[in-house]
Amino acid sequence: MASNNTEEKITLKYWVDNGEKRVIMAETNGEFVDILFSFLSLPLGTIHHLGNLYGQPVEMGCINNLHQSVKHMSSDVSSDVFWNNICQEMFRYPRNPLEESCRRLKVKVDAIPRTKYFMCHSCSKASRLMVSSFAGARCSCGKLMRKEVELAVEEPKDGESGVFVKGDAMFLIFDNLRVLRSTPSDSLQPLLKHRVKDLNMVKEKSQIVGPTEIFSILKQALTSKSPLSDVLLGNIQSKRCCSFPSRFISSHSKGSVDIKVIVSKSQNKILFAEADGEFVDFLASFLTTPLGYILKLMKGKLALGSIRKLYKSVKRLDPSWFIGPSSYESLLNPKVAPQFGCKDNPLYVAEEDTAPKYWYGTVATGVGKDNTGRMMISKKKEMLQDPKELELFDPRLCDGAKKSVVGFMKKPCIFIVMDDLKVIPMTTTSSISYLLEQQNKKLNDYEEHFVKIRNSHEALSLMRASLTCKEAALTQSLCCLLAKWKCQRWIPFGSVLERKKKRPRKKREQVAKEREVTSDTRNREREKKEKKKEKKKEKKNEKKNEKKNEKNDEKNEKKKEDGGENKPVLPKPAEKPDEEKKT
Repeated sequence: MASNNTEEKITLKYWVDNGEKRVIMAETNGEFVDILFSFLSLPLGTIHHLGNLYGQPVEMGCINNLHQSVKHMSSDVSSDVFWNNICQEMFRYPRNPLEESCRRLKVKVDAIPRTKYFMCHSCSKASRLMVSSFAGARCSCGKLMRKEVELAVEEPKDGESGVFVKGDAMFLIFDNLRVLRSTPSDSLQPLLKHRVKDLNMVKEKSQIVGPTEIFSILKQALTSKSPLSDVLLGNIQSKRCCSFPSRFISSHSKGSVDIKVIVSKSQNKILFAEADGEFVDFLASFLTTPLGYILKLMKGKLALGSIRKLYKSVKRLDPSWFIGPSSYESLLNPKVAPQFGCKDNPLYVAEEDTAPKYWYGTVATGVGKDNTGRMMISKKKEMLQDPKELELFDPRLCDGAKKSVVGFMKKPCIFIVMDDLKVIPMTTTSSISYLLEQQNKKLNDYEEHFVKIRNSHEALSLMRASLTCKEAALTQSLCCLLAKWKCQRWIPFGSVLERKKKRPRKKREQVAKEREVTSDTRNREREKKEKKKEKKKEKKNEKKNEKKNEKNDEKNEKKKEDGGENKPVLPKPAEKPDEEKKT
């Protein structure tokens, strides 16, 4: 998808070693750095869609299988699992949360059309107005919202250049996409690292870069540690640079999802999982989550190519080199686009605006020369004359009203989620025929477990495994539980514990009552024994005191008889010194 427009290209200057095997560093202004930083705002579903658009499929673990499953469910007429047709398109073509900023980039990789807004013709003059950012939405009155209205946006200020960073600043970009401010001291680091002893060994080059080359850099950034060398010098490697660490990262969020897991005891792996629409909403929300927000959840420790170096560069750069604090924070925490999140999932991916406000009215004078006097909508009330507040239509609800969001999938509905995150709705397949298709026909080898996907370990590890594992995302993310279940099988009294769990409720209550009765009787017997011991101790102490009193009385009587009390006490004679004793 190379564009013929010369305005959509940029010249990049870089340095290579004498053998021209690797790029040491590149130096450019803020325009190219803005393009690199915009990678963090792209949702995973958009990256997959752009890979097919440019003819360069991106390898992102099981995300490709998840995207294909959503596409198959939306194309299959018999699998009516979404609330409406809009929910199908939201997963296939998620929106960029920084869409307005990315439209000002010099080279646009994400060539998705601008968001359009629609209103109802019959209700456009009523007191209660609704606006939809999706085509084909149905108003509360029952009619389709077909009246297109434009969004009034403030024009950039005079003298302001750049999208995220200052356009006139110079930056250094290393081979692993690490970005630094261009200084002589920082330019020495890569030269010393590559053991360059003489500057004559370094060769300067320049290349015109367009959307195709920039997307190739994004693709290699997800799989390689040297994306600049891979694209600029053609050293594309087939090795995939990613790993699944055993340490988990905690997250502070609310919510949990219950699933049933079918395990193969002989292979010690998860075959598939049975879940409802909530779990599928959680999995599908990976497609609408920006890449930068995933790195934030993982605290920059996602071992996926060199994309984490780019995220850490934003974190370590001085905020004064950015256009403003809002652009700096939006890159570190790129939230999900409005209405594309799922609030009930364990990760609780925050949306950009939980309830964004829009206003409808005439554009005020001085706001825009071309739009003055036109009827438009805006997010800022002061840009319009006599503005009216609008209610945003939510496609995740069956009626689009302001109520608690139910999600994208219909409920109740049962899904089968394979180990590689292929999702199959049970409305299109038979459960018996699905079991017959399995390679292992031995029923004794199957084992089922109930798992609660919480926020701390399971949810984050499942998201990490979906990006780093191609075939066994469920097995890899729940490996700790698999080890626990394997140990329970080897415990000799494990079957007894399972029988106790499978007892009916009445028997459990009877056993509990019997235990309570026996515990009460034991406590009473213990109290009686303790009282007897205390009485014996008291009797012994009384006898000892009586004997002591008798002895004291006898001593006093003897002293009186001897008259020891009336005798005067005489002083002792003084002792002689040692010398007199010797003489």
